[in-house]
Amino acid sequence: MNTKPAARPGRPRDEATHRAILRAANRLLHEAGYGGFSIEGVALRAGVAKTSIYRRWPSKGALLLDLYMEGLAPATLEPSGKKVRQAFAAYLNQTVERLKDAGWSNTLRSLVAEAQNDPALARLVRDKVIEPRREDGRRLLEHGMKTGEIRRNVDIDITLDFVFGAIWYRLLLGHAAVDEAFARRATAELFKRIGSDHAVP
Repeated sequence: MNTKPAARPGRPRDEATHRAILRAANRLLHEAGYGGFSIEGVALRAGVAKTSIYRRWPSKGALLLDLYMEGLAPATLEPSGKKVRQAFAAYLNQTVERLKDAGWSNTLRSLVAEAQNDPALARLVRDKVIEPRREDGRRLLEHGMKTGEIRRNVDIDITLDFVFGAIWYRLLLGHAAVDEAFARRATAELFKRIGSDHAVP
């Protein structure tokens, strides 16, 4: 009985080429901004063919998203051991810390711009960037309800919309800084409205 030879796995990704492309993309974005960012420019800087990039990323937006995610540390915040208000302030600081870097804030603005005309990228941004951060915040606020630090009738999703809406407003329009002072003020104002009357500041 003839047997078919075992199928060969696909060609393994060349990790050195992958890293070289990401480094070149990072440099180009920091130096030229979104307007000067292109697959052609990345390929030239990385010393690879455009096809090498398109094999890994189907679009400029997909490359920008991986570039942004490359610098993200996994969330390690846990509400236990500290008051939820303190944990929430640290949670916001984790977000604004990265956005103080002009390169990363520009990357995120660029992703939003690309996503307006790319539904697939818009879904990726929601799934990889927005929802994980909202889920961390949701977990903290739900814990606060259990401990009595936050009123039980608070609408968590609307609360997170208010907080991140303010971040996006500042990030996209640039009328005010997204920094530690913003995180402190936003947390203070938020807990005036959602904090339990019985919670200790």
